[in-house]
Amino acid sequence: MLVQIAHGSVKALAELYDLVAPLLLALLRSRHATADQADDALVDAFVQIWQTAPAYSPGTAALGWIIDLAQGDCRTGAPGRAA
Repeated sequence: MLVQIAHGSVKALAELYDLVAPLLLALLRSRHATADQADDALVDAFVQIWQTAPAYSPGTAALGWIIDLAQGDCRTGAPGRAA
């Protein structure tokens, strides 16, 4: 799916969101003070996925790559920026 996203597939991004958003939101809620902050971080994570999917290396664990992006947001505190 990340390869399809890298090629501009909005459908693949929507499918990925449906698959991993609940997991990412649970992770982000455990790291943010408010639900609104977690929701914003989830949106930021998917913007990052969309923007950086071309850098994804097929063969790399996709879920790990996605979680790293989302956690990078948490570590830096800066929306849209992975550590």
